[in-house]
Amino acid sequence: MSNLVIVTGDYCSGTTLLFTLFRKTGKFCCLYEPLHEKLPEYLIYGLRPSAHDHHFFVDGYFDEFRGFRRARALYPKRWGDSNLFLAPDGEADDLFRYFSYLIGTGFGRAPRVMFKENRIPFRLAWLRAKFPQARIIHIYRPKEAQWKSVVRRVQGAKGREDVGQDRVDFGGFNIGRWCEDLKGRFPELDARHFTSGFDRFSVLWQLSYEANVKSADLSIHYPDLLRDFEATCERIWRCIGVTDIDTAALRQFVVTPDGQQRQRAPRGLLEESRKLADRALRKYARLRLRAEAYFRGGGDGSPT
Repeated sequence: MSNLVIVTGDYCSGTTLLFTLFRKTGKFCCLYEPLHEKLPEYLIYGLRPSAHDHHFFVDGYFDEFRGFRRARALYPKRWGDSNLFLAPDGEADDLFRYFSYLIGTGFGRAPRVMFKENRIPFRLAWLRAKFPQARIIHIYRPKEAQWKSVVRRVQGAKGREDVGQDRVDFGGFNIGRWCEDLKGRFPELDARHFTSGFDRFSVLWQLSYEANVKSADLSIHYPDLLRDFEATCERIWRCIGVTDIDTAALRQFVVTPDGQQRQRAPRGLLEESRKLADRALRKYARLRLRAEAYFRGGGDGSPT
């Protein structure tokens, strides 16, 4: 398990960039967001990057899950977007069984396994207790820059400027839902204490940062990865005990925020056809999940 790496960080903090760098080394079985709320759907038809995500060089997010035959059956839905806090000695047998399956199957593919997940800062102590030899890498981004990235990406997805970012219940990247789920443990997240979406996000950012730093073996600053790429990467490789990575060759996969803004979304008939095909296949995946749930005894066609 010392060859297991867990990458943690908030949404829009640089975790996907780290995932891409690990993947491009060719030395790891890399699993993308195993607790994603829509993972069962994406295991039927995989998710591909959208232009507004600014996720470059990723291609298919969940390609490595192919052949993980038990992943959909073991996927613990209740841990996807709820029960976000888990104490080190918390009861979560289904979650442990799921991660054990993914990690074990991953080691059948490669001598090293990594997974990146944004949904674990308040479960990280539990993961540390269950997998004590794993190396945990945390990446964080300045609060204001992260907020701007969140809002910009939601605006890009919805195609409008006002996406509710000024509201205390702003739902971009599940910020409002996270605060509601966690306010029982962290009363300071209650919406009554805030007058804007950014103020509430700021408190969540700080709590997440503290939880990640407490359990991580290494915390790196996203701007440092951009400004001082090779030295920052070398800190990561030393932490996880890998010495034969060509760091200089990985520099080509880094696109700075300024460079991201200059990238133009693909256009034309081919791109429109791709979007239509994705939409149709995504609908097929959802219908298939509903049908499977119905025949398992759900009755109403809703996934169970």
